[in-house]
Amino acid sequence: MTQNSGGGGAEGVDWDAEAASFDEEPDHGLRDPEVRAAWAERLRGWLPARASDVLDLGCGTGSLSLLAAEQGHRVTGVDLSPAMVERARAKLAGRDAVFLVGDAAHPPVGEQRFDVVLVRHVLWALPDPGRVLRRWWGLLRPGGRLVLV
Repeated sequence: MTQNSGGGGAEGVDWDAEAASFDEEPDHGLRDPEVRAAWAERLRGWLPARASDVLDLGCGTGSLSLLAAEQGHRVTGVDLSPAMVERARAKLAGRDAVFLVGDAAHPPVGEQRFDVVLVRHVLWALPDPGRVLRRWWGLLRPGGRLVLV
């Protein structure tokens, strides 16, 4: 795949070039108050009530990362696109969040470090989903949650 951020895209998409307008899409930037509120409510149901370590794979510009951070979670986001990661860092400046450039299928993080692995619009774009799911499962602490959208 060429420049696939793992943030919900097809082969051949140049995600660095898409970063500037990515949040303009209704379901990407979550700028519409009703859409944002609906996603925040869904995350409340999917994420633990207590502050947790959340890994957002294929994080794009960090829209879900921001919602998780607003709910008190510590977020690590990973995206293949440096431009997407730059926007996520800016969006979450001053929050308990770290963003890394890396492949969502093989994130540059340690095993059993996270309470939640959150993945939205990514799995379908990866070549070996079974292997990737096993890898992601290994990133979770015992009792952790794998949240796939």
